[in-house]
Amino acid sequence: MFFDHPTTDHTLELDPDSGLPVAVGSASSVGLRVVLRTEVEVVTGGVEQRSPTGGLDYLDTSSHRRVRRTGDATILEGTDARCVVVPVDIDGLRASLRYRFNRYGPAMSFGLMLAGPEAVVVRDVKMNAVAILDDGSGSDASWELTAPGNTLDGRVPLDRLRAEVGISPLGGLRGSSSLVHLQPASSGPAVAFWFDNDTEIPQLSISGLGPRELSWALHTNFAADLAHAAGCEIALLSVDLGCARWDQFPPTFATWLRARGLSTPGDPPAWISGAMIYEAQVGFSVFERVHRYAPYPEVPDLVADLDRIRAFGFTVIQLMPRQPYPSYNIHDYADIDVTYGPADEVRALVAACHQRGMKIIFDVLLHGVLDQESIGAAADGVRSGPFAALIDDGTSDSFSTDVNDWSNYLVAWSRHILDFEPYWKASSPPVSPLIAEHPEWFSRTSSGDIAGVYTKAFDARNRSWQRYFSVAMCSFVHQLDIDGFRFDAPTYNDFANWAPWARSRAGASALACTGLFERLRPELRAIKPDLLLYTEPSGHALRRSMDLNYNYDEQWLVTAIAGGADPTPWTVRSAKGLATWMRDRDAVLPPGSMTAHHIDSHDTFWWPSWGKKWRREQFGRDQFRLLALIFAALPGPYMMFAGGEEGIEDLLPEFADLKGDSVWRDGASFWWCGPDVPDEVFGLTRSIGMTSVSVAVNFADAPASCDDPVEGDASLLFSVGTARTGQQTRRVELGPYSALVVRRVRSSGE
Repeated sequence: MFFDHPTTDHTLELDPDSGLPVAVGSASSVGLRVVLRTEVEVVTGGVEQRSPTGGLDYLDTSSHRRVRRTGDATILEGTDARCVVVPVDIDGLRASLRYRFNRYGPAMSFGLMLAGPEAVVVRDVKMNAVAILDDGSGSDASWELTAPGNTLDGRVPLDRLRAEVGISPLGGLRGSSSLVHLQPASSGPAVAFWFDNDTEIPQLSISGLGPRELSWALHTNFAADLAHAAGCEIALLSVDLGCARWDQFPPTFATWLRARGLSTPGDPPAWISGAMIYEAQVGFSVFERVHRYAPYPEVPDLVADLDRIRAFGFTVIQLMPRQPYPSYNIHDYADIDVTYGPADEVRALVAACHQRGMKIIFDVLLHGVLDQESIGAAADGVRSGPFAALIDDGTSDSFSTDVNDWSNYLVAWSRHILDFEPYWKASSPPVSPLIAEHPEWFSRTSSGDIAGVYTKAFDARNRSWQRYFSVAMCSFVHQLDIDGFRFDAPTYNDFANWAPWARSRAGASALACTGLFERLRPELRAIKPDLLLYTEPSGHALRRSMDLNYNYDEQWLVTAIAGGADPTPWTVRSAKGLATWMRDRDAVLPPGSMTAHHIDSHDTFWWPSWGKKWRREQFGRDQFRLLALIFAALPGPYMMFAGGEEGIEDLLPEFADLKGDSVWRDGASFWWCGPDVPDEVFGLTRSIGMTSVSVAVNFADAPASCDDPVEGDASLLFSVGTARTGQQTRRVELGPYSALVVRRVRSSGE
């Protein structure tokens, strides 16, 4: 079965028996063809049970894998696409495979729509595939893969990618563009695969099977009761052949993002781009049952320290929920005293920040309420679960491994539940009153029980709950005059919601926060036009209504270049590699995206074992100071958890001056990624007109030198270790573990 479309210039070949794709070609790129071996699996039925670490597990499910075409293809013409609809049977399930020739965005998109029979509950839809790349040259040279924003170096030869690597989805916590770009090694047009489902939060892994073969395994996490599902199409993949090679591809991808509505608001508050954010904790946290961390026991202790914090150059206080209760959970949004501290003291803190020219934002939770029932269920799950025997084992940075490897985090999370259990139990109600007052606000199992990870999970798709949340956020601004929010864990309830009204697409509740935020943003901005909206996940889907996103996607790089991770042939392992990764990641973010960079936050602090919580403890003084400089120098705000200043007290004011420099804050970026830059050097230059500022860091124990990419008379802004540059020379000389920041001004003749 053969189909084409003159606008996209792509051809599609389908297997006549199954209707599944067997090849995609490009008429304009003569000889360019991708042969596909594709399998689709629909997982149905079974019984639900609470996972030991929360959420839902499914037992005794059935798998439907045999796909058979049941009729002729139908062509549907639309304004945006020509759709080829192929009716199929998947082991007794009626369905249709849908192939779109898109007039805008990627040339082709693949999807699946399930139709029944009605008495079927779908737990997941999976796609496994192998793509064989052929550019018609007959060359055996390996194609190069770039998957920006993931735990991969740029331009990885496919024949080196011999293990599964996770690709972060558009709605992921460590999110990415979910793009996989492939190009022949020397020349010729490229192929792009885009796993563009932004309704669910899929799980995706890829691997190379040879120099021209890529395999992938996609779990869409689509879940639905087909008795209620009508017209639910599951996005599987978009593909484009004959596209530009990587260095020229990002502008094309920007048009794809616009076509899909994956954009940013584009009007962040003016005070955030060069900000320094200090994450402050009031109360105490407990680790391994015996260790306590209490930087500010009470709110007045934080107020008393504001002058010191401001002297370091911090311009924003990010106030965490009070520890150890309610911690990162919800008690009652209206109860400021419990959530953040006595309301009068919090007002005094806000006023004290404003008097010093500082902003203050609240860390706010969405995922669910704590009560004694939910805590008991979570702790019992830990004690009887697979990680109980590992509670006392050492744990490391939970974000340094593959995106699909959660084992280290789940050990640390299990320990955290038991550490906090007595405090949560002592302060929580036996049962949250919200459950009786608003039972419709909660996610449910099929049996009607409230689901959750360790809280009782809110259903963020419920419009009544959304109104409750929005009113609470607006009230915070009205009552306390705060300057913004960091929304923590809005996608934490990443499991199906089987409440009766949600069963038509039970997996969609995990990303329901995106619609909530889009409606909330104008309400908050009407109260305070320069208010900040900032969230934890970094996926593209979470940037639609946010001014700022967290840098979970970057955390693995800290460990990678500091030598804490086992090197593989596809990972970043050098300071220059980090710069290349940042350049590529930023090139495919929605225009206007901004990232808050950190190396020490409460997240990086909480999960490693005691004694290895800070980066200074993990990597030593010299590397820690340079890591802090690199991440402070990245475009966008720099943030740090209270206590992270130890060892960089002298550098923090310099970071603040750099972040506040108009050239650095607003200039165009040039990353030092050329062949003449040593691997051990991280370099970034930002320029406006005739003036440039450059940061150069030697992340090695031997000297290094290279040329600054710009000419001009130089003036040293600050340095770390032994580093120098001549006033009228581009040469930069860097001693072991050293760095410099230099301003250059070109004369009109240069």
